[in-house]
Amino acid sequence: MAAETSVATTVRAPTTGRLAILTGLSLAATSIPVPFLPDRVVFRIRGAIAQDVASRFGLSLTSDARRILAEPSSESPLRDMLKGTLGFLGKTFRLSPLAAVLSASGAIEVFALGHLFERYVERHRGTKTLRVHHDEARALRKLIDASIVRAISPSVKPEPVPLLPGVEDLRDEFTRWIDTVLLAGSSFPAYFERRLDAAFDQLVAELGSPA
Repeated sequence: MAAETSVATTVRAPTTGRLAILTGLSLAATSIPVPFLPDRVVFRIRGAIAQDVASRFGLSLTSDARRILAEPSSESPLRDMLKGTLGFLGKTFRLSPLAAVLSASGAIEVFALGHLFERYVERHRGTKTLRVHHDEARALRKLIDASIVRAISPSVKPEPVPLLPGVEDLRDEFTRWIDTVLLAGSSFPAYFERRLDAAFDQLVAELGSPA
């Protein structure tokens, strides 16, 4: 049992690109028109992400812990909220449900798993044991799922990003408007990531760390 009480010293490499690619694969998988296959593919992707995060921090996942983190959520709070909103819009504006939006919500859950699992180990995990068991994984999974919904709440205040000093703007009005739209769209993933971080930290402070 001594191995479970050692402190990990694994050297960790940046994984933003790898997580982004796997998130994209999960989004593509949800569009496969074959019953049960998308969930199986997403299960494998989520499991690989959880294993990758654990391994880079010198941790081991039990089979039950990996399954809990990898299983696509059958009761996703985010998807339930989107279904309710889309259903309302469909009745009000005669719009059909937007399957693409629901697929995107699954990809958000995949990204949140990898990103917040890493944040949890780096900042909030109180134990030094090297093995993640099912109880810890279940509590962590609930925190991650709740953080996704909390991140949309106006009550979440992410850390502000320092602004660069202003420079002389020589663009015409149309170019300035186009640039604003393009840059706002490209900045949204980073903005949502900061909201995820703030929501997760809030929930850990309120509910306590899983371990």
